[in-house]
Amino acid sequence: MKTIILPESYDKRIIEAAGEILKNKSAKIILIRTEKNLESYNEPDKNLTIIDINFSVDFLKEYHSIKLKKNSSYSISQSAKDIKDPLTFSCMLLRKKFADGIIAGSVYSTSDVLRNAISLIGLAKNNKTVSSFFLFTFPKDHVYKNKVLAYADCGVIPNPTAEQLSDIAIQTSSNFQKLTGLKPRVAFLSFSTKGSSKDITLEKIVSAYKLTKKRKPELTCDGELQFDAAFVPEISKRKNPSGKIKGDANVFIFPDLNSGNIAYKITERIGGAFATGPIIQGLAKPVMDLSRGCSSNDIVNMFKVITKL
Repeated sequence: MKTIILPESYDKRIIEAAGEILKNKSAKIILIRTEKNLESYNEPDKNLTIIDINFSVDFLKEYHSIKLKKNSSYSISQSAKDIKDPLTFSCMLLRKKFADGIIAGSVYSTSDVLRNAISLIGLAKNNKTVSSFFLFTFPKDHVYKNKVLAYADCGVIPNPTAEQLSDIAIQTSSNFQKLTGLKPRVAFLSFSTKGSSKDITLEKIVSAYKLTKKRKPELTCDGELQFDAAFVPEISKRKNPSGKIKGDANVFIFPDLNSGNIAYKITERIGGAFATGPIIQGLAKPVMDLSRGCSSNDIVNMFKVITKL
């Protein structure tokens, strides 16, 4: 059973989600006690650990040495202040193997979560890119009820390079398979399908597709594709008859953050899909970022994700 840290233990939604997870015995939980109110459980639970923020002083020396490597003038007093932040403290706990992962973001911004994670947890081996994806499922009465889709990147890199798009595609396809058990079929999305339009912005997408095929020849992928050519079999036959993707893509790679973020919100709000994410990928250890508008149920769903990665 994995152990997950929840830094924002003063948030009511976090406490509600923690109660649900503990009831289901699906993970062990670490909550951080701070000067802010932390609702306590009436009955002790062997899968719950509450660590006081004052314990963070034990990590001050190591934390300060990390900061000095990036800024030689960083003061010990500033480090002492930093380490008292629940998110920073939680990243140090994860770094020191007190837990298997962190879920944060109900109060902290995405930039706060990523900045701490990258500086204190670091990137996965042989990886240069941190990105994110959303996993979509649909209600039982929906026309696409049997489909599971992934969109990337919808939350981290504003304008990825071709190399970063390739990293995003490879990371997302791997994690999609881990989480769903399904074979990934990757579409590099564009406003053009296989040269139907000409524009300098398409060069990046085509290069990302070719680079991915070179790096992962076993991965089923295609590009550049319009969404309908990637998702609708009848349209795929007309627009891309000889393509590897025949309207059956399940992993969609967007050319930039504008398009990815807009698309995921439309899919969720108008399309009626259930969105889980943003699921952060590329770090040495799992750190998941929540939306600040999340519900306790969204947090529970993120637990299901992080325990599989």
